[in-house]
Amino acid sequence: MPIQLIVNADDFGYSHSVNAAVIKAHQEGILTSASLMVTGDAVREAVAMAKDNPSLAVGLHLALSHARSALPPEVIPNLVDLHSMFPASPIIASLKYFISGKARRQLTWEIQTQFETFAQYGIPLSHVDGHQHLHATSNVLPIVVELAEHYGVQGIRVPRDPLLTNLRVDASSLIQKLAVSMGHAYQVRLCNHFLKTSSLARTDLCIGSLMTGRMSDTYLIGMLERIQTGKIEVYFHPCIEDSGEPLGPNPGDLQTLLSPTLKEYVSKNCSLLTYAQLRNSEAA
Repeated sequence: MPIQLIVNADDFGYSHSVNAAVIKAHQEGILTSASLMVTGDAVREAVAMAKDNPSLAVGLHLALSHARSALPPEVIPNLVDLHSMFPASPIIASLKYFISGKARRQLTWEIQTQFETFAQYGIPLSHVDGHQHLHATSNVLPIVVELAEHYGVQGIRVPRDPLLTNLRVDASSLIQKLAVSMGHAYQVRLCNHFLKTSSLARTDLCIGSLMTGRMSDTYLIGMLERIQTGKIEVYFHPCIEDSGEPLGPNPGDLQTLLSPTLKEYVSKNCSLLTYAQLRNSEAA
């Protein structure tokens, strides 16, 4: 059986540059879905683009760090600063949600508001994932799973990026990759526990974290050649202009999504789909 491949772009709605790249990658490349930041500066443009491109599956990119909140700071003062900004560091944000009971109560309100804001845009809710993977932490994941099922979400990202396969393709940044993989192992255990009885679709592997900002066609083909079968999500951070951020969004991700070499490989060896199609295939 060929690889069942979901190709996603994170940070849809973050800026016009990201939005334009998402649509170009969907229309001309291999992109099948995108994850929407409902508090992004260009979210309304992204929603309009999604409605003009109904074949693009759109999910919720839950933003609880390095982003602006949906609720005002006076409602969630233990989560954000006076400018409605969450902590930039996902580690600091996670510690705050773990230590503070007030923060955990406010966290529920904020997560529900982000789900409800997405629902008000009137587009189907494909899947849910998290900015900096905070959706898969101990104080967030139970809330997310309950709300995802309530709002009719089809799938959820489990951040399981295969380290050993990655190192066989690209042996650089070993210490950084080990640190990321340790965090992933913890998150995968949480997902296995909280998703045991859930019907939300998830993939066997999720490629992207270990090469954020460096997702080339050569790297991805090398990974897929070694994996060969299963359900895989690959995610990118494309934009049309250089953001100046080393981890993205970046134009290089867009070029990879448009790569003729990668498109040819995927067409011969993979079945492109969305989380909704994956869930339907599992139910069949």
